[in-house]
Order: sequence, then C-alpha cells, then structure tokens
Amino acid sequence: MTAVGARPADAGGGAATGAKLAHPPEWPVYRDDTIESVARMLRAGRSFDYGHGPEIAALEEAFARYHGRRHALALNSGTSALFAAYFALGLGEGDEVATQVYTFFSAVSPLLLLGAVPVLTDVAPATGQATAEGLAAAFTPRTRAIAITHLWGNPGPMDAIIALARERGVPLVEDCSHAHGARYRGRPVGSLADISVFSIGGHKAVSGGLGGMLLTDDPDLYARACLLANFRHRTDLTIHDERYAALLPTGLGGNLRISPTAAVLALEHLESLDVMVSRRQANMGALVDGLTALPGIRAVPVEPGSSTGAWYDGVVEVGDDARLDRDTLVRLLQSRGLNVRAPSTRPLHHYPLFRGSAPDWSPRTARAARAAARSGARAFPRADHLFAHWLRLPVSFLYEQDSPLPGRYVEEFAELLA
Repeated sequence: MTAVGARPADAGGGAATGAKLAHPPEWPVYRDDTIESVARMLRAGRSFDYGHGPEIAALEEAFARYHGRRHALALNSGTSALFAAYFALGLGEGDEVATQVYTFFSAVSPLLLLGAVPVLTDVAPATGQATAEGLAAAFTPRTRAIAITHLWGNPGPMDAIIALARERGVPLVEDCSHAHGARYRGRPVGSLADISVFSIGGHKAVSGGLGGMLLTDDPDLYARACLLANFRHRTDLTIHDERYAALLPTGLGGNLRISPTAAVLALEHLESLDVMVSRRQANMGALVDGLTALPGIRAVPVEPGSSTGAWYDGVVEVGDDARLDRDTLVRLLQSRGLNVRAPSTRPLHHYPLFRGSAPDWSPRTARAARAAARSGARAFPRADHLFAHWLRLPVSFLYEQDSPLPGRYVEEFAELLA
C-alpha cells in the first residue's frame, strides 16, 4: 500500500509545461474495509449509540493508551470537548483564562458560553505559540486557568508553561487539535496538561468526519465532563463515583455524544497514526527544506527535542526580503494549480466576537465577550506579523509514501522566487 487509506494518484505534469499539478484525494481518506464496516453498521441501524458500545469504547481505550492517560471521553467535536473541559474545571462567570491570541477561535469561544473570559496574549515571534512570559503577564486575581494550543501541530514551550501553572496553582488545558502524533521532549502532546483535548474531525490526521476527544488522569474531571456530554446508559456504565449516582439517569442536560460510525473511522486513523507521522514528516521535511533554501522563505522553529507529528496546516513565513509578497505569491502559485493559501486561522482580535460584538440575547455571554474585548483591544504585533506573512502548505495532500508533490512544489516556488 502506497498511502494510508488511499490509492496513489498521478502527479504528472511539469513546471516547464505549465500543467496543473495533480493531487491525490484530500485527507481524510479511508480503507475499503473500514468503509465496509461502516456500511454494515448502517445496514444494521447502528448509526447512534446511547450507551458505551464496542466502537466508542475501542476508540477511547486506544486514545488513552496512545497518550498514556487514564481516562478518555469521545464527543461529537473538538469544540464540544473544549466546552466539556472548561465546564469540568468549574469555570464560570467572571473567571479569567490566560490564553494566546493566535489560535482557532473555538479553542476559547466555549468559555464565553460559561461566562468566563479569555484574556488574550501575544505570541512568540517566529512560532506563533503561547509564551510563559506572556501568559504570566495576563494573570489577575480572577485568573482560574491557562489554555494553550499547539498551533499547526508544533508543540509549545510546555516546560515553562507547566511550571507557570503549578506556580500559580491553576489548571492547564492543552488544545492538541492540530497536533496528532506530535511529541514534546519525547512525550506525546495530550499527556502534558490537566485536561487535553483533540479534534478528530475535518482534515485532522485522525478524523471521523466529526468528533472530539477529551483526555485526563483525574477521575473527577472525567466524571464531570461525561455528565455534561451524556446521560444513561453511558453514565451508568463509566461513572462509578457514588457522589454522582443521582445524576446518572439525566446527566447535566447535554448530549454531545460521538456517533459509533465516526468512532470506527477515527480508530482506523489512530491505529495507523505512526505511519502517517512518518510519511508526513518525510514529505513535509522535503518540502520545507526545499522552500527554505529559496531567498526570503523561513521555516517555523520547532522546540528542541520535539516534533510536529502528523502536522496540520504546515506553514512557512514569506519574509519582507522575498522577491514577492505573500499574497502575490499565493495568487501566482494558485494559478499554477498549487494548493497554497494564507492561513484561514487568524488571530482572535481580528474577529468581531473578540472585539465587543456581544450577543445581547445572552447577558452572561455578552458580559464575558465585552470583558474579552478589553484584552483584545491591545496591540498584538507578533501575531499580526505572522498572520500577514505565513503561507499555508498542502499538508492534507501529503499522506502518500514518497509523494512527488514536495519536489514539484519546490520547482514552482523556485520559478517565482529564485
């Protein structure tokens, strides 16, 4: 098999001829036997699971084992998993959470639903990651947690951030949605915080189409998140603390369950994740090495002893010293059939929700959004610079072994920049 879950595609054509580059189907793709397993479930009427059936149990057990965690809870999206994480920590109205300004918006928008306030901080100048110094400066007497994202799959400086959380006595939430298979100083991301969250949907390296995963070693945090996301029979089967016995039939009003079909799809990817990591590391390494040999193109630094795993939206920086600015380069490359663009993930202070456009019909959320806007009104020059200069690379097409695409992309970039 030449690709994880897919048949190879012809990548013929050439830069000299101006032919469009052929790409394989965009990830996620699945093996035929996995697709048949899902078809059998659908024919049997098993498109949902109110309990803790074998498909969901297998995915949770495999996720916990891969990341060395005691508890795993599958949900219907990464956003739901983040909401459950913040809920389980008891965050509520007026509580503040120190976080980074450059992240996907749903990494922190669930806080607003709880009335909690994300306090935004600028990022490291080359990586876009949260910094311990920035997070520390955001602390006030109302700070109740830290939340960080491993942006693009590149692990943040976790030693310093963990030390800060311990020093200040607050829990740490680790958003690993971009970082399947990534490692920080030899440890898998997802094993480093009080609660860790993954998206397992969309173009993520582990994808069930839609889905999320919450990981923790704390049985109480697990129980609280499970009660938000489920009611009987799942709660009856997996929560054994007598303190919660009266709540097991009803849960706490949420229904954030993953479907068993999504669990089957995601489990295939998880079981072959190390293969995916190897292939994407090789393909992206070849592509980034080739591009950074060109004038004005710079790679995103990776923490010593760490790895980006299966990547997500891999990016390079198009410097002001490049022959073409980022937007012109993107336009010309797209005209040649290359799947490049400016990142769709932008710093949070660019969005109206984080600039005070509060929903009046929800007073608690409105108050939290207006409070968040006060931190979002500050200048974030590092995040703004990176957003204006980063160029997104075609990670979701680079899952084949020995893909020809990196070489072809380098040729096309070189014609424009060399």
